[in-house]
Amino acid sequence: ITFVLLAIALSSIEYTIGDLKFSSSSLLVLMTLGTIFCNTSEFAEDLFEKSDHWTNSLYVAFFVLSGAQLDLAVFGQASSLLIGLVYILMRCLGKYLGASLPARAMKLHPNIVKYLGITLFPQAGVALGMVNSAQVLGPENGSLIRNVVLLSVLIYELVGPSLTKMALAKAGEIKE
Repeated sequence: ITFVLLAIALSSIEYTIGDLKFSSSSLLVLMTLGTIFCNTSEFAEDLFEKSDHWTNSLYVAFFVLSGAQLDLAVFGQASSLLIGLVYILMRCLGKYLGASLPARAMKLHPNIVKYLGITLFPQAGVALGMVNSAQVLGPENGSLIRNVVLLSVLIYELVGPSLTKMALAKAGEIKE
C-alpha cells in the first residue's frame, strides 16, 4: 500500500524542461509497479491470494462510479451515436486484426488465428482508467469522448464475455 501511494504521488509531479511540461499517467505508473512487483517479489502470489477477498468490492465501486458518469443524452444526436458506433467497430476490428495477423505470421494454430482477437473485446479496465485523461480536451470534446468510451465499455462488457466463451469453445480450449 505504501508503494502504491508513493507511486501515485510521484506520478502527480510535473517536470518542466524549457517550454515542455512532462507528467506521468498514474494508471501507467501503477501498472508498471504491479509488473515489477509480480516479477521480483517472492510473496506476490501469497499477497494476491489474500487480497482476492476484498478486491471485488473495489471492482464494484470502480465500475459503479465509472458508469455513473455515462450521460446517454449525448447519444440523442445522430453524429454522436455514429461516432460511438464507429469507435466500437474500429476497436473490435483493431483487436481482431492485431491478434490474428501476427498469429498468422507466426504460423500459429488456425483456431488461435481465428478466435484470439475475439477474446480481447471485453478488456476495458484501462479504457475506463484513461477516460479521465479526455477532460484535458475541453468540456465538449472531453465529454463526448468520455461518453463514447463509457458506452463502448458497457457494450463490450455485456457481450464480450459471451463472445469470449464462444470463441474459446469453438477453438477447442474449453468444453461446454
